[in-house]
Amino acid sequence: MVSTVLPIQASARELILEATSALQPHFAEITAAWRRQLSEEFQFESRAMVALERLNLGVGFTLFSHSDFNEFTENLYYYGQRLAKLRVDTRQVAHSLEIYQKIAAPFVAEVFGDRRYQVIAALETLGSASFVAISGAYFDVQRNASDAVLKVLDAELSAKNLTALLERVLVVTQGVFGANVGVVLLADPETNKLGVRSATGMSPDYGEDIAIAPGEGFVGQIFETGEPNMLPDLTLSSSVLSAELRKKARALWGTPLKLSEKVIGVLILGFEKDYQWLPTELELFRAIADRSALAIDRARMTDALREREMRIVELSGHLLKAQEEERKRISRELHDETGQALMVIRLYLGMLDGTVKTRAAKAKIGELLAVVDRTIEGIRRIIGRLSPLVLQELGLIAAIRKEAKDLAKTTGVQARVAIGDDVGRLDPVIETAIYRVVQESLHNVARHAQAQNVNIQMEREGGVLRLTIEDDGVGIRAVKNPLRPSFGMAGMQERVSTLGGHMKVTSRKGSGTKISITMPLPSPVRHDVDEAAGKAQDGQALLGTRS
Repeated sequence: MVSTVLPIQASARELILEATSALQPHFAEITAAWRRQLSEEFQFESRAMVALERLNLGVGFTLFSHSDFNEFTENLYYYGQRLAKLRVDTRQVAHSLEIYQKIAAPFVAEVFGDRRYQVIAALETLGSASFVAISGAYFDVQRNASDAVLKVLDAELSAKNLTALLERVLVVTQGVFGANVGVVLLADPETNKLGVRSATGMSPDYGEDIAIAPGEGFVGQIFETGEPNMLPDLTLSSSVLSAELRKKARALWGTPLKLSEKVIGVLILGFEKDYQWLPTELELFRAIADRSALAIDRARMTDALREREMRIVELSGHLLKAQEEERKRISRELHDETGQALMVIRLYLGMLDGTVKTRAAKAKIGELLAVVDRTIEGIRRIIGRLSPLVLQELGLIAAIRKEAKDLAKTTGVQARVAIGDDVGRLDPVIETAIYRVVQESLHNVARHAQAQNVNIQMEREGGVLRLTIEDDGVGIRAVKNPLRPSFGMAGMQERVSTLGGHMKVTSRKGSGTKISITMPLPSPVRHDVDEAAGKAQDGQALLGTRS
């Protein structure tokens, strides 16, 4: 808003006060002559004429009689804004002020005689200062319009979902126009009826039972025609409106929310007093609605995409759980059926070895026993990878150490494990996910990294688990065919993201690979370690699972 102090010297102010007081008996005559000349030169509508008249000395007389220049400046600013909204050119405003002063000049000469030049100069100073204030009002109208559209754009970019977007759009729009009620109604694609999606200035349950068909009442007509409409005085309107809306508002504005030529909803504003929009207000109202419609469409697509992503995450979690269950089932079947059968075969071969006498027969039986032992050892490894007993009974830390030991034993890669003392036992789902990530990472080190060393670090920081797996190998090669991604890495990423975690892979050629994982943790699950160890010792000895 412009300054409420006009840049006029004290001596000029005294002359202005004296002039307005002396000319007071002539203001009616001066104003009538001003109206006639202005009507001859321009065809202003009545609202523009009223606003222009409020800028003249005749109207300012009452204010000046109290030596109140500040209130006169506020008067200039208010009616300057109205003229801007009525699209009256500033050159016409300046000409209007000049006409008034020219008509008043003979009266000034008659009243002030030889002092007339000083008084006229003071009044010209007032006219110039007034025009500066009015120009500031015009500028503020344009700036506020631009700010309003930018605020809607900012809401579009920053709102997390459609509900938040609609609330911000209503706050912005109400603030721009000074409304006390705002409502956004959106069309249901199936019923083609409008329902309330957001409302401000109304009761929390407003709109729960509202379903408006095209052409039904004030809102339905806007929905059907695709054109804005207003009810400037609800006391004179018989349009179909809710009782609460009639109670809260005296005037209503409405404009369609349109995408291309399709109406997707209606934006309603309510005012505490009778209020008829001005041309630029209607233009801005439509601009805000158009920008809001685009934002609503984008927010809907974003919400739909987010919902699909959530479904994918849920499905991924279900598939991973089903995968773990299937691994356990296969592990049990290998243990209970294949493992049992191999142990029986080994038993019978041992018994047979005691009955044969020839060296050749004993040699063949020995070869068979070696094959059976290798097969049993292989099944042990398969069972360990499918559903490691050490993870289930002793927990994640022991399982990771065993994986590191097995890596060193089978490949010669030295694996160092550093785990914080405060990690403890975790939720079984998280332990399984972290174990599978470590297992897959070490498998990749063994197959691809050509590394000599790998470091595994895990620590707990508050409610977050941090895991780092770093090797000194050749690094990850660039993917030659992007249509054939690394399913191992993708599976690790999926496991981590399903539980709300984040995985980052850093690799440079010849400098190894580093996998960093952060995982949010629920409240820690406490287990008695001694009890767990006891359970492990009581486990099955079959296939060498007991140490």
